[in-house]
Amino acid sequence: MLLFGLCSAILTLPSVSMPPRADDTAFLAILAETHQMRMAGMKLIKMPALPPGVKLPAGISIPGQVKRSLTVRLWSPSIAPDSATASLAVPAGLQLGDKLDLELYRPTAQENAGQTGGPGAGSAPQDFTIKIYWGSSATVQAGQPKIIKLGDLTADQMMEMSKRAKESSPMRGQNNGGSYFYKPNWTTGHWPGANGGGDIQEGASLTGSYKLSTNYTGNVDIDVPSSVDFLPPIDISNPDLSNKVPLDQALDFKWSSLSNALGINASILGMVGQNTMIVWSCSESYTNSLMANTDYMQMADVKQSVADKLFLDPSATGMTVPAGIFADADFVTMTMVAYGTGTAVDKAQPIPRVQTKSTLQVVLGGKKMKK
Repeated sequence: MLLFGLCSAILTLPSVSMPPRADDTAFLAILAETHQMRMAGMKLIKMPALPPGVKLPAGISIPGQVKRSLTVRLWSPSIAPDSATASLAVPAGLQLGDKLDLELYRPTAQENAGQTGGPGAGSAPQDFTIKIYWGSSATVQAGQPKIIKLGDLTADQMMEMSKRAKESSPMRGQNNGGSYFYKPNWTTGHWPGANGGGDIQEGASLTGSYKLSTNYTGNVDIDVPSSVDFLPPIDISNPDLSNKVPLDQALDFKWSSLSNALGINASILGMVGQNTMIVWSCSESYTNSLMANTDYMQMADVKQSVADKLFLDPSATGMTVPAGIFADADFVTMTMVAYGTGTAVDKAQPIPRVQTKSTLQVVLGGKKMKK
């Protein structure tokens, strides 16, 4: 895990769920995700409903099951007093009751000093190699792959990788039941909290009025129009994921059109032994950030990434991965993210924003998974 965190730090896009603004500005994020996980070779089985009051542990998904979730984050540029409270009134159509009480996270003195731990540059062997491919094509295009060897990086580059790996460490935020935007001396209000929650019933809707009430960082209202709602799941029709995927052949992916999507990002990662990582991205050009970003992105940034051909057009319903690039991999996974419409109020305090996305993770197989 440490090695993966270090290597992905050089490949992943930076977290952009909350844009940098003035230090005295608070932010409210209402984040809606549709998620599905699939495993090639496993037929879809309709799971019975869980008994009332029984919930899956946070972060656990049943293969094939479509999961809709809501996350609320309130970031404020100070340490809230012990008497601080925050709640979000939500529309009835969301089927979560009248309001959500936010738990408050205050950074420790150690975190405020920047001593947050996480993987370091020494986690990776010097002979570790990353091979990067990009673009939709049945065969490997000229000039590929781009090869990065950790042993060839300068000390400054390794230090930068270590810093980015710490910032993206999956250990950050586990003490409040999930990831959150961390900044020294800021308070994070979050829902769901320690008691869980966040799963949204099928048929529930984001549409309606939301009202944030706090006694320490301001109040704000935001209306979500009918054009902003949970995205549909990414429904792969080809290859047939109920069967094994032939990784020695070109992979021709097809999926259903995604309504209200603004852009689609996709990447595949494979490991060969302990010292080689293979990466493919749907991007039509090489950049230093080709892994699929699973965080939320501002609509303007998504549209720009589509215009720059780093992301697929929202109308896209297919892509092709070159034959054989993952043939020798022990373990291969694909990540797709469709970014949807949202809404925001710029002249407010806190600044509220509603964002949507649909994510798909597929375990495609590999030599270690033949059985």
